[in-house]
Amino acid sequence: MVPVKSRALFWLPLAFILLLGGCLGSSGEQAADADSTATAQADSTGDEKAPQKEKAIRVNVGEVRLGDLVQSVYADGAISTPKSVEMKTKVGGEFTTVNVRDGDHVRRGQVLARIDPREYEIALRESRYKHLQALSQMAAEDDTFVVNDRALSDFADLRDELQTLRSKGGITEDEYTARLLALEMGALNKGAFRDAVFEQRTGLADARMAEERARLNLENTEIKAPFSGVIQGLNVVQGEMASVGQSVCTVSNNSSLEARVNVLEDDLRDLETGRPVLLAIPATGDTLQVKVDVISPSLDQATRTCEILIRFENPEERYRPGMFVRARIAGEVNHDRFLVPKNALLIRDDRPLVFKVNEDRAQWLYVDTGLQNEDWVEITGVHSGGTLVAGDEVVVSDHLTLAHEAKIKIHDHIPPHDRWSFAFSEEDKAP
Repeated sequence: MVPVKSRALFWLPLAFILLLGGCLGSSGEQAADADSTATAQADSTGDEKAPQKEKAIRVNVGEVRLGDLVQSVYADGAISTPKSVEMKTKVGGEFTTVNVRDGDHVRRGQVLARIDPREYEIALRESRYKHLQALSQMAAEDDTFVVNDRALSDFADLRDELQTLRSKGGITEDEYTARLLALEMGALNKGAFRDAVFEQRTGLADARMAEERARLNLENTEIKAPFSGVIQGLNVVQGEMASVGQSVCTVSNNSSLEARVNVLEDDLRDLETGRPVLLAIPATGDTLQVKVDVISPSLDQATRTCEILIRFENPEERYRPGMFVRARIAGEVNHDRFLVPKNALLIRDDRPLVFKVNEDRAQWLYVDTGLQNEDWVEITGVHSGGTLVAGDEVVVSDHLTLAHEAKIKIHDHIPPHDRWSFAFSEEDKAP
């Protein structure tokens, strides 16, 4: 029989050994798990990455072409109408009728207003009676009235010779006057001018002129439109007393208009009549294709500009006098130039370049440039990167950071924009 104290001493080392074995077993399992995890991670990170597909850049392209390069001349101005007349009275009196209002469309010859004609009808009848009286006196004296047609014919020949002599500087103006008077007196003594003298002596000449004047005054009591147009500025009413020269209204015809623009003196050297013009009218948003009609022979000394007239039709009266216009005039024209769209040109390292489309790649070409306008740049040479010929396509968008040989995908083909295509025919290009 073992004592109780001795049993405790026996079991204590045994428990310690069992406890130590359990700890070691647990640590071993954890280590194994860690080794397994590390191995798995090593296996996963040890695999090579799959190569990524190169992304294409979407761009727009334009075409290289051989064509005209037109240098534009700009000028501002306004629309005016060449057919606008202020109607004024030619006789005085009371307005018996006013037939129009502002804004009315009238035709040529239409009566706009009338002045009381009675006084002028009386004057015409009076002058007619005096005319008949003079004819009666002339008939009574007809037996003394003899005309020498031969003398009149000779006078006409001698007068023509005298006028020719004066025009050549053979005689002075005073000598011509004296010799003409002598010819007239000689012809009169021979029987020329007897009819005119007879009419004057009997009062027929004065009566005839008075009758014509009275008839004209009577006609002027009707104020008529000189051409078809629109009434504006009407400032008389029925019953108003009119004085001679009083303004009645204005008649304007806007079916044909003209733009008056001012071109700087330095821009005149390349301009001539007939040059094409793109006339922008901001009020309507329209741009008209027209031509230069008149170039003023003089300059405004204050502004150093020259006025140019550009005429155009306005059948629907869409445009009105006073509207602002901006003219783009074809100035210097350079034919058969090698051109690329202006937005294809880039500057890198202070050198101009374009990106040429080469299958699905952008190939940069360093170029030399010449003339240019708002749409096109002339290419005078390609000195590195490849070749460039008419018909090639170049990148015109999304190319500011584009690299050489970058992969591209064409989004849109931008057609050539030639704003002057309407203007120049093959005959214009002939030397």
